[in-house]
Amino acid sequence: MGGPIQAQRYVPSRYISLSHQDDGTLLLYCSRTGALGEVPAEDAESARKALLPKAVTEGPLTGIMQDLAEGGFLVPAGTDEASAVHDRYVRRYDDRRLSLIVMPTEQCNFRCVYCYESFLRGEMSAEIQEGLKRYVAAQRNLESFTLSWFGGEPLLAREVVAGLSEHFQRFCADRGIAYAAQATTNAYLLTPDYAERIIAAGVRHFQITLDGVAHEHDKRRIGANGEKTFARIWENLRYLRSTDIEFNIALRHNFDPDGLPRLPDFLEMLKAEFGGDPRFATLMRPIGKWGGPNDSQLNVCEGRSANQALLEARRLSVGAGFRDASELASMQPDGYVCYAANPRSFVIGSDGKVYKCTVELDYHDRNIVGQLHHDGEMTLDWRKMALWLETDGMDEGKKCGSCYFSPSCHGAVCPKEWMDEVECACPPTKHNIKETLTLIRVESLFAAPPVAAAVDCPRD
Repeated sequence: MGGPIQAQRYVPSRYISLSHQDDGTLLLYCSRTGALGEVPAEDAESARKALLPKAVTEGPLTGIMQDLAEGGFLVPAGTDEASAVHDRYVRRYDDRRLSLIVMPTEQCNFRCVYCYESFLRGEMSAEIQEGLKRYVAAQRNLESFTLSWFGGEPLLAREVVAGLSEHFQRFCADRGIAYAAQATTNAYLLTPDYAERIIAAGVRHFQITLDGVAHEHDKRRIGANGEKTFARIWENLRYLRSTDIEFNIALRHNFDPDGLPRLPDFLEMLKAEFGGDPRFATLMRPIGKWGGPNDSQLNVCEGRSANQALLEARRLSVGAGFRDASELASMQPDGYVCYAANPRSFVIGSDGKVYKCTVELDYHDRNIVGQLHHDGEMTLDWRKMALWLETDGMDEGKKCGSCYFSPSCHGAVCPKEWMDEVECACPPTKHNIKETLTLIRVESLFAAPPVAAAVDCPRD
């Protein structure tokens, strides 16, 4: 902490939330800065009064008031916070950053009951791989590059994933570009030798789904030939746990109303095997009707019940000793903005088609926004791009423009929804913010770095 903050008047930020705890402490969150704070019981009342809507605090600030100002909970009177939030959001167009979600194949070795994909195409050709390399090399101002492997099941194209990962790791290292790679995989093919190879190539973040204990998982996540899949995935995960390799795994669990009562047994199984290993976190998601052929047969959590079910699943997960793989990252500024709303984020199909959304893929023409060519040129239809990038939800007078949570999501949680629905839904964290802050405190994560969760769309 530095010296006292200068003498002037301070007012509460318009982007804060408070949660009073049973032991008298006060938990704070500022969505504009991403700051999370814990005020001890002896200072809680003075902090609470300073953060009342019309409160004014005279500077210079010291002690807890200085802490509140440094976290962005108190701001100098007259601060135009809305402009600062807007200015940060439009930096999405900055060409120094690039995020690619690459489908090295659109085939899959599973036939999950809730899947929405059509498995139309096979492995990415050598020509499209070369086009991908050339496209990235042409980004002259690039300072940060994120590569996410998706499918189908990406590891069916094992040499494409390994080869391109090794190429981009070298490319970024040679040019001083910050590089991160991740994969959404069912992990059936994440065998020990292959896992070590791609982790060494920089693929260090994984999202891997387990839908319950073995017999529950095997009823939902079925092999393409009807085979059981749990045992092999479990064996691959156990190997990774036995190593000292640096990685992060988000163990995703898709649940329905019938599965919630069985969640404690599943979490106990996870705890016995992976508990205490910080490389493993959980990612709880309710099953939805995502456009697959079995939608009419699915029992799903919807509306408010989905938010409450998600909160209960998180409570149980935290109680079992696991961190949430995405919550902290999502609560940072722009953290809940969907990748499809990012003008510097593209989904590259195995044939070079360029999409914005991994859920719509070929199902709607609006999602096919361009083509990646063999020479590295990417042609884009900016009329279609605009459908995904811009919403009027933040306009003055609209609900997002006056929302305390808006710096995190900007009304862009799901561009697909803003095109299809009258009103785009708010993030579940906003509805459950006080309970979420309490859970984060239990996780002891206020000072911990966020854990990547690969392509984290609730529908994926």
